[in-house]
Order: sequence, then C-alpha cells, then structure tokens
Amino acid sequence: MTFKYFLFFILLILISLTGFYFINSHSKLATTHKDVVYVYFGKTIQNKLTIEPKPVKRELWSNRSIIFAVMEELLKGPRVKEKEESYFTEIPDSTQLLEVRETPESIIINLSKEFEAGGGSETMIYRLKQVAYTILDIEDEKPVFLELNGEKVKYISGEGVEVPQPLVKDYFSQKGL
Repeated sequence: MTFKYFLFFILLILISLTGFYFINSHSKLATTHKDVVYVYFGKTIQNKLTIEPKPVKRELWSNRSIIFAVMEELLKGPRVKEKEESYFTEIPDSTQLLEVRETPESIIINLSKEFEAGGGSETMIYRLKQVAYTILDIEDEKPVFLELNGEKVKYISGEGVEVPQPLVKDYFSQKGL
C-alpha cells in the first residue's frame, strides 16, 4: 500500500512540474518576473502635439499575460511625472480592458465601448495608434485584432474612422494620417 502512495505522490509532482513548465515556457502567455515594456502616449513638445505616440518605459511585475498587463498600463494613462513631462493619452479614462484572448493563431484585445466615446477623427486615429504601437511593440509574430464590447470593429466613432484588422503599426502613416 505504501508503494502505491509513493508512486501516486511522484506522479502528482511530475504532473505539477509539467504544468508549471508549460505556463512559464510561454513568456507571452504568463510572466512571473519583471518585464520591461513600452506603452505609447501622446507628447506635447513646444505646445505642439507629436504626430506619432512616443514610448514610455514601464517595468511590470505580473503573473498575467504580458499583453494583458501592458494594456492595463496603457489604459492607466501617464503617471504624474510623465504628465509633468507633457505626456498625455487620448484614450478615455472610462475605457476598460474586458478581455485578452491569446490563441496560437492570433491575439484579440477586447475593450469597452467607451474607447470610441468623444473626440473627432484625429482623436480616434491617435487612440488606435496608441493601442497598435503598444501591442505591436511586444507582439510581432501573431495578428492582433481589436474588439469593442466583444464585437470586431471595422469603424469607430460617429465619423467612421476605419480600424485596420489586424492592427498595423504604420497603417495611418501610410495613409498620410
């Protein structure tokens, strides 16, 4: 009887170690250590808005997906010191990260509908740039798609700003926007 318990205990340990290895061997799926990432915010230089969002370095400690963690950081907006350095966000404070779905084929970022609230077409384009630059800075292998309230979007806001699906970093620059 004791030998059976011993084998059961060894088997349980092996299964646990295999699961731990699987989770930690896919660093984009889960991080349990510090990651250095960049989130992208607007910046005012000499009272002029920069055309492209600028990277701000962030150190993350998380056991969640790095994609989820970096999106949470983006939605928090600039920190006090960053605001003092003229960084800002066009993403509304009320925007929530509803879900990040990561599959072997793609990544889907699901934000709340508030993402498209308020502002004109330039504001919407800047918001999309902030998300695209931030996510595509750490994910360059899989296509990344944007959803609002669980639905893939083709256009946002009342002005109908086109959302490239999958997200592309230089999409708006290529269009002269």
